[in-house]
Amino acid sequence: MMRSLPEAAVLPLPGYPTRRPPPATLGALPWGPWLSLVALALLVKLAIAAVGLAIVGTAPDPVTALASQWIHWDAPHYLSIAEFGYARSGDLRNLIAFFPLYPALIQALALSGLPLWVAAIVLNNVGGLLATILLYEIARSEGSDPAAFRAAVLFNVFPTGYFLFNGYTEGVFGAFAFGAVLAARRERWLLAGALGGLAAATRLTGLALVPFLAVEVWMARRRLRRVGEAVLAVLLPAGGLLVYLAVNWLVLGDALAFVQVQRDHWYHRLSAPWVGLSEAIRGIAWRAPWEKITVGASELIGGVTVYVTTAFAALRLRPADAAYAAVLTVLTTFLPFWLSIPRYLLAMFPLFLLLGRIRSLAVQVALTAVFLTSLLVFSVAFARGFWAF
Repeated sequence: MMRSLPEAAVLPLPGYPTRRPPPATLGALPWGPWLSLVALALLVKLAIAAVGLAIVGTAPDPVTALASQWIHWDAPHYLSIAEFGYARSGDLRNLIAFFPLYPALIQALALSGLPLWVAAIVLNNVGGLLATILLYEIARSEGSDPAAFRAAVLFNVFPTGYFLFNGYTEGVFGAFAFGAVLAARRERWLLAGALGGLAAATRLTGLALVPFLAVEVWMARRRLRRVGEAVLAVLLPAGGLLVYLAVNWLVLGDALAFVQVQRDHWYHRLSAPWVGLSEAIRGIAWRAPWEKITVGASELIGGVTVYVTTAFAALRLRPADAAYAAVLTVLTTFLPFWLSIPRYLLAMFPLFLLLGRIRSLAVQVALTAVFLTSLLVFSVAFARGFWAF
């Protein structure tokens, strides 16, 4: 029998030393922490919007200013796909590099009468709030409530947390991916696989859920009641990629058309990770001052972080978490040019599980202060149109 997501949030996973919560009733749900985290996330979003509006000055229409500030870089591409679909020729042909689910959701929500840009921001913000609660529940199933709360707080004040506010996919992807992880923790295999498929139809990094689910199923093999469902769950995230390949074939007649587009326009091709590492280091030396930070130092820090996270996940977390971290690390660093790794870290849930387990109050305060300060700085930069991952 299928169980609701609230039920899945409180039922323990057999076979692991997890805390045993009370029976799955509405009254037993952790409404207090959930509401506190939602309130915190909304305050962070309000702060991001406020600093953006503050730099507008005497703009006659703050709403228009809001749209112009937070629909930068990749965001207009998603809106273009939502409005016109994928193009077969011209420069717009290159938008095949973007996965289809987020634009489809934007288009669907816009049927309510919302402008496309509003629909994009609403989806990402709602997704970010859901991802916050799901991350809290993932962490809560593995440790103490305070550690889980800290993990969710750090997720929201992370230096690239403004990507949970603007017209990007981070919030939507986080909701699908973290939902898949939590469902797998509860051994709700079909739900986990379905959410994994949605994540993989949103971004390529959703493929990290394939090995994650494979390892979780293997670890639970002695308790499996429906082996077929578990095997199907492992395959469903790959189905999200197949949908994207089908879009490539239908639009451009080549299921792998995106590969050439990524190679030609985003310099994405398979490469040894030390190539991207050396480029990031060189970028610190020769780029303009702001790019020394964003294209050089931040990518270097982000690259090191994914490897350190993978190593500690292998030592301190579940094998499936380490598998997820390892694949995400490969997808983001086995490239000749490291790009947007700090943004991709928002999907690295093992990082936040590990950070939340740090018990030192001084370290937590320092992390929160550094994260929040960086978040506000990068938010202003993004709102002004500068490259910020």
